[in-house]
Amino acid sequence: MQLDLETLQLSSALGRAAYLVVFVIVALRQPKELCLWHWIGAIVSSMIGSVLMADVPVSRWLTFYEALTIYTFYAASLVLSWSGLRLFNERRVRLPVIGLVILLPGLSYIAALSVGITMRTALAGVFVLCSIYAAFGAYEAVNRPADQRLWAAYIVSATLGSYAAMLMATLILLIGTDFPMNSSDSAMISMVVDQAAGILVYFGYIAMAKERAVRTIEKISTTDPMTGLMNRRGLQAELEKHKRERPPEQLSGLFLADIDHFKTVNDTHGHDAGDAVLVAFAQRLRRALRKDDIIARWGGEEFLAILPEANAEMLATIAERLRHAVQTEPFALPSGQKIALTVSVGVSEMPLIASEFEPATKRADTALYEAKRSGRNRICSTPFRRNVSNLISTAAVHGGDKRGQGSAGMMPSAAE
Repeated sequence: MQLDLETLQLSSALGRAAYLVVFVIVALRQPKELCLWHWIGAIVSSMIGSVLMADVPVSRWLTFYEALTIYTFYAASLVLSWSGLRLFNERRVRLPVIGLVILLPGLSYIAALSVGITMRTALAGVFVLCSIYAAFGAYEAVNRPADQRLWAAYIVSATLGSYAAMLMATLILLIGTDFPMNSSDSAMISMVVDQAAGILVYFGYIAMAKERAVRTIEKISTTDPMTGLMNRRGLQAELEKHKRERPPEQLSGLFLADIDHFKTVNDTHGHDAGDAVLVAFAQRLRRALRKDDIIARWGGEEFLAILPEANAEMLATIAERLRHAVQTEPFALPSGQKIALTVSVGVSEMPLIASEFEPATKRADTALYEAKRSGRNRICSTPFRRNVSNLISTAAVHGGDKRGQGSAGMMPSAAE
């Protein structure tokens, strides 16, 4: 069946209307997601531009006012798509700049005609600007950190990139040939391309929003909300990933760190103060460890870290770095008061094998208990030996300086 121009225009309008309804429903449920409102503006602008263009006979060129209006709406569709992508990627947009960029194609068209430039050349200028807008949108769709990129964004990027290429091809036809641009055939080609691009782009926006929502839920389920570190579930998932990437026989380090006398902080200064200490301790823990080390809040004031490819000497050095960072800098509380705290650390080596994680954790926990029993503010370790559970306090001398203990009325307790 051969389609005529009117049928294509109706199909395009219905398709955009359907996407508009979906976006409005989603936006009303999430009114703070400004990117959705920009994309709604893009759809509405495209619909208005298409309706106005449909009223212009294909046999003639646009008048000044028709060009200003129609090209402004088409430009608004591309620019609002780009600004919506920037907001989606949590970047700033400036509304005055957006308004000026939207008006630029129509104004350039009128300015070109007013100085005697031919309509084909003036139209070429419009296509140059619109192709640039589409290219910026294609880039913005995938301009995210590598660990945050979305598969759906590549659909949007590829579509906008193809649209930019199509506009540039049209530009070449306008400048380098005498191909008739104001004919029913060229109008139908433009309508088909525009409709296909619109479907893919708007579908891509919806898919991007859903994909990000799924990732957010996954992150919430694997992250401790207070410190931003992994929780136990996240740690297990990250450990599985590292086991796939590294040889299982390679030894790694594991340590458990526990803030000394943390219960006294809550009892004396309140739970808000305790929360502030936990957040600050997590930050110091990140700074003390290496970039690729796996860190998790293990529970309460206890934190666990896995250090891939860390031998016993490196493990002791990093643990001592953490102990020193905690002891030498007091913790600021919400009240403005500062308190001195210390940390005890139990360390052990482990191969990256699923069956070895729990035994290594138990060895580190035993070493941590020995550090607490021996006076806190120190590092103790157990060696990695199969079927051997005896404790060797190789680093009990680390942090032997007990200055700072008992601050804020804290009394030693082996149970803490």
